[in-house]
Amino acid sequence: MAGYDVADHLPVDEIAAGTNLLVAGPPLTGKRELALEVLDGGCERGEGGIVVGTRDSTKSIRKRAPNVWTAVKQNRGGIVDCVTRQRGESTRDQDLVKYVGSPGDITDIGIRLGGIFQALESNCEQARMNVSTISTMLMYADTRRVYRFLHVFAGHVERLDWLGFGVLDTSSREAFDVLAPLYDGLIQTRATDDGTELRVVGLGQGRTAWVPY
Repeated sequence: MAGYDVADHLPVDEIAAGTNLLVAGPPLTGKRELALEVLDGGCERGEGGIVVGTRDSTKSIRKRAPNVWTAVKQNRGGIVDCVTRQRGESTRDQDLVKYVGSPGDITDIGIRLGGIFQALESNCEQARMNVSTISTMLMYADTRRVYRFLHVFAGHVERLDWLGFGVLDTSSREAFDVLAPLYDGLIQTRATDDGTELRVVGLGQGRTAWVPY
């Protein structure tokens, strides 16, 4: 199975199929934006794409990741929106856009996401999936439940030869220590005097140099 081209966004050319990566760093270092851009880039190439938006509504994702929305319309993309209903806006589920009442409704998120995985499995040889952000889920649900949820879908990504991302603030060391082992590698972000930087850690290549993001 061919790997995933990420050279436009990361200091590596390709990531092997079936890989799960944690995008981790301090608050306000562009993690959410980066993960969404990498996913959007895949959709632009004709891959599938799934976003679990615990901080971004469908409306926000449409604006910030137009290629993901194109993929949804072409039955190769999906969104689980945990924001819109929580704000009290009325919503109706569509085939590949599902609404959940809160980022803490882990069971409901899992059911909706599972349905989208099933629908896309037959449509997409290659797809990228992004849980953005895990940190928001942890504000509503305990680490163990979030771990179990992530474990299940990391397994699906591996089985299907897809590419998975999860976004996590490193401000909670305890959560990071529990959840990081679920992932094959890290995309780390940091703030410097010159702006935000990122590097890739793991994936059999040690650490890349820090590069500007």
